[in-house]
Amino acid sequence: MPEAKNILIAVELHEQHAVPVLQWATLVARRTNGRLTLLHVNESTAALPTRGEFASASGMAPDAVERWRHHYETTTRAELQHLLAQHCGGVPANVLLPEGRAPAVILGAIESTQCDLVVMGTHGRPWYERALIGSTAEAVLRASPTPVLIVHNTTAPPTPPQLSRILFPTDFSPTSGPGEEWTRFWVAHGVHDVRLVHTVENPLLDLYHPDTVDIDMRRLMEESRQHPPRSAQPFWDHAHQLAHTKLSQLRHQLLSTAQGSSHIEIIVDEGPATDHILRVVTQSNPDLIIMATHGRTGVPRFLLGSVTSKVVRAVSCPVLVVPHPQ
Repeated sequence: MPEAKNILIAVELHEQHAVPVLQWATLVARRTNGRLTLLHVNESTAALPTRGEFASASGMAPDAVERWRHHYETTTRAELQHLLAQHCGGVPANVLLPEGRAPAVILGAIESTQCDLVVMGTHGRPWYERALIGSTAEAVLRASPTPVLIVHNTTAPPTPPQLSRILFPTDFSPTSGPGEEWTRFWVAHGVHDVRLVHTVENPLLDLYHPDTVDIDMRRLMEESRQHPPRSAQPFWDHAHQLAHTKLSQLRHQLLSTAQGSSHIEIIVDEGPATDHILRVVTQSNPDLIIMATHGRTGVPRFLLGSVTSKVVRAVSCPVLVVPHPQ
């Protein structure tokens, strides 16, 4: 089963953006008796010239850059310590203030700290801006070997977040296995309201074993003459039945893990997966969505699309993105 003992928080200085991320990281740490590492990447001073270059170009004292860096680090550390005291009280935490480009530094910190979970925010910029310019969250999601909890931090919430309802969409592929493990993890840590979601997009996929469908050809031909769209109905029915069976097995496993009574609902429908998931999100208002990613990177991922990427961009609740182990 996964762990969330060592939690890395990538955070901005702006309090409005930092607070939701800190609150969610603290919620997780308190559930798991974990500790926090607060990481703020200083991209401003990373672009400054060296002391000698700065002095020769400006005529200022050679140590001016170092004094400026020291001032920035001192004030930033004080501000982050204040945020920790205000929103993460009682949880062990330390602060890292490296310089560099944020995506590369965060990915390096994931490796060096050997964290179990990364928590970071996204501003929810429009898809076209993010596709053309990129974003730190998107870059980390594409490359992180560690699960990333994405918190939409456009506004600070009026009350601390709750974690009682989770939504787990699955396509039953091997890449969804880690998502199942994290769903079990949260059920074992007190979540009692779970929705397991599967979308049947094509009943002829090998996933549904269409070659095992028992078809009465005479009856099928007669129905198809009267209702042409129903010619493939046996395959759709079979896919639905198989999906319900698989989700029922997962539901049974989750119930055996749960502490106390739990409500675990199975939802199977047809159509584009993203549309179906977003409908369920609107209807159920989950506190957290758990999604696996197939790990596509770069331009192919943008052009081909990704259900996980589209859901992360469209919803307002946090999304735990779980990569498939390479």
